[in-house]
Amino acid sequence: MSAETSKHGEASLLDHDCDGIREYDNPMPFWWSAIFWASIVLSVPYFAYYHAGGVGSTVAEEYDTEVGSFYEMQAAKLGDLKPDDATIMALSADRQKLLAGQTMFRANCATCHAPDGGGKTGPNLTDDFYINVKRPEDLFRVVRDGVEAKGMPKWGKRFSEVQLVLLSSYVASLRGSSPASPLKAQGDQVGAWTVPVAAPESPAEKTASVDPTVADAAAGR
Repeated sequence: MSAETSKHGEASLLDHDCDGIREYDNPMPFWWSAIFWASIVLSVPYFAYYHAGGVGSTVAEEYDTEVGSFYEMQAAKLGDLKPDDATIMALSADRQKLLAGQTMFRANCATCHAPDGGGKTGPNLTDDFYINVKRPEDLFRVVRDGVEAKGMPKWGKRFSEVQLVLLSSYVASLRGSSPASPLKAQGDQVGAWTVPVAAPESPAEKTASVDPTVADAAAGR
């Protein structure tokens, strides 16, 4: 038996039945079908913009940017950060504070050095070769004063010293990473940098740093 259709274009009654129950073949409403096909069509430029082409920011990148902005605002609470080797290298190992430097780098430096530091018109920042840097604190100097002959702008007029230290620390942290398309080495090879190791706490300092509730529990209180 063929499907039955009313003369007024209503849903057709399907052939099969189950315990005397037959079902209608109700077509999807136009608006639902339109949304379904539009989502498929728009997924192509969406993927190209946010994932394949690297033009737009992904949700994860936007999150990192917002978190970085927060830590950048908190930078003022860090007090005076000295632009020396010890400070820069210590901060380069602090993941949370690096987010502030990462935000500034991607907004201001990625155009020339690429978002991952691999280099474009500016040099690769991930290898062991540097043009104007011999030690970590030289990164601060180059970022602050620029290198006019190489087209490197002076960021000292735009950022505070604390922000410049955070930015320099992020650049220091890029060394040894693996960019997608690294430029060939430029400049001279520079020996490995080391992160200063904090001196061990004395017994008195360890006692002072113990949580009071833990101390009470140990004393049987």
